[in-house]
Amino acid sequence: MKTLTLEGDIASADTLTRLTTQGSVTAPSLVTPADTTKIQTLIVAATTEGLADGAQTYFVRIGGNAVKNGEQVIMISSVGRIAPQAGSDSAPQLMSPLILNDLDIEVGPSDTISVAIEGAGTDTGTGHAAVTVVFA
Repeated sequence: MKTLTLEGDIASADTLTRLTTQGSVTAPSLVTPADTTKIQTLIVAATTEGLADGAQTYFVRIGGNAVKNGEQVIMISSVGRIAPQAGSDSAPQLMSPLILNDLDIEVGPSDTISVAIEGAGTDTGTGHAAVTVVFA
């Protein structure tokens, strides 16, 4: 099995954010492995700082020339925030890592893949997401 992990900030609601970095690696390869035929597993985690009142639903978009049957959109989590009472601290909004197995998303070998995240709804502040794609 081969993997691709990407991460990035989610700047605002209703904005597509392409995940194109990998920690200290600013330009990881977005080419599928030469011997792959599908995405088997997706591992996703996301958070938002919760500095704005609102509610968002996060979803991942898997696309690019590598995805055989067109872009796949997968809902991963939702968050909400209401301002705390004066003097209280507000905790960041987060989701536990989500692991989706046996996806069977067909991909072509040695082709370009795109991984993006979006938070739809009312902005809850800057967020961050990480996605690991497991190829088979």
